[in-house]
Amino acid sequence: MKTLRELLNGLEIINYQGDLDQSVTGIQYDSRKIEKGNLFIANKGEKFDGHQFLESTFSKGSVAAIVYKEFLIPESLKNQTIIKVNNTRQALAFISRNWFNDPSKGLNIIGVTGTNGKTTITYLLKSIFSKAGYKTGLIGTTGILINDSIIPTTHTTPESLELYSLLSRMREEKLEFVFMEVSSHSLDQHRVDGINFKAGVFTNLTLDHLDYHLTMDEYAKAKKKLFDMLDEGSFAIAFNNSDYLRYILSECRSGKKYILGKNEDDDIRIVNEKIFLNYSEYELIQKEDKDIIKNKKMKIRTALPGRFNIENTALSFIAAVSLGVDEIFAVEALRNATGAPGRMQKIYLKNGAIAIVDYAHTPDALEKALKACREILKSDNHNSKGRLISVFGCGGDRDKTKRPVMGKISSELADYTFITSDNPRTEDPDRIVKQIYSGISPEGKKTVRMISSRQEAIEAAVEFSNNGDIILVAGKGHEKYQIIGTEKIHFDDVEILEKYL
Repeated sequence: MKTLRELLNGLEIINYQGDLDQSVTGIQYDSRKIEKGNLFIANKGEKFDGHQFLESTFSKGSVAAIVYKEFLIPESLKNQTIIKVNNTRQALAFISRNWFNDPSKGLNIIGVTGTNGKTTITYLLKSIFSKAGYKTGLIGTTGILINDSIIPTTHTTPESLELYSLLSRMREEKLEFVFMEVSSHSLDQHRVDGINFKAGVFTNLTLDHLDYHLTMDEYAKAKKKLFDMLDEGSFAIAFNNSDYLRYILSECRSGKKYILGKNEDDDIRIVNEKIFLNYSEYELIQKEDKDIIKNKKMKIRTALPGRFNIENTALSFIAAVSLGVDEIFAVEALRNATGAPGRMQKIYLKNGAIAIVDYAHTPDALEKALKACREILKSDNHNSKGRLISVFGCGGDRDKTKRPVMGKISSELADYTFITSDNPRTEDPDRIVKQIYSGISPEGKKTVRMISSRQEAIEAAVEFSNNGDIILVAGKGHEKYQIIGTEKIHFDDVEILEKYL
């Protein structure tokens, strides 16, 4: 146990009433889970405000509560210990850090942020470091890994209390490196506040999450927070493909920054890209004044398909080498790496077509995945007469602006498109499908079918396909469920496609 005063160490307090020297048995932000002696942090959520349940938490035995500074304490709580702060979510992060004795200090934590590529890069880095003999962990969209043990998760980045608990467990199990996807929501909601990051990796910034952030400027502002957190002893590694990059790194104090890209003035350049059916290869050329690659040049080969995976593997290579992995070892590890589940995952169908399952659920990711599939079709060792067939939908209760944009992209880049559902949630699936369809030109609509049932759409695409075709099934990737209404129903794109092996 710790005292309330110990838990508040380092936190700016606006004012308080009550006793700060009493012992605390645990921390809780969910009023339903309060136990005797707990400290309650009253967060404001999308649906509920924890401040509404203060009396209930004290009646259950909580010893104190953290509230927003604007909260008017009712007369009924005048004898309770209540602390006012600027931001209760930020307070939750720092109190959690104090409760678990700052576990990030005993770990090398690498944060990866960006619209697309986070999952692939964290998986690649974990693979490289595990093969190099390190004890590793991973936190991200597909779940949590402690060495090879899998822990399911519901968020890309867990809430701060769960995150610090997890980091504490990782420290107890003597992990050396932890690779974490850092979402824009987690940065904006202070879930990662107080964590000591050894490195930050930026992938890209494209249209997504505007239902939450409202503007691209606000979206970039959230991503910037990760790099603002880096200290002089850390590394910052970024791909130069966004107009926001200069802004994102503008207040980064990292002692070593590496900009990767395809421009002459980038620190490390990608050149001589070659795409084949089963692999891609390229070279990295380093500026003379940089010291990350010993011989200033390195050739890399990867089994991961697509030009965007050249970017992902290049970022992973630079991150691994900057953190101490031998560069030749890193190259060999990347050559054999399989990447994350549900990321450009190939399934060879019995009719001779190839299905590729990918998590692409943003305009940029869908465009890149379709272009990657087209490059495979054009590669020397593939049937050049094959067609590109797209199956995708857009999530309900999420950013509506991207729906017509994604419809336009698929109709222009694929030879044939099946528009379908992808977690419709509380929206009408047919309405979402029609909104996607609305972005397609009259000419483009000639090669588009609307089938709201995702299973029927996938099956129709397979029946439509021939030998040499590629079917991109996009949007769900690793997910094994479909959210209809408020219910999660078992659904697996890969499972459906494997019936056609």
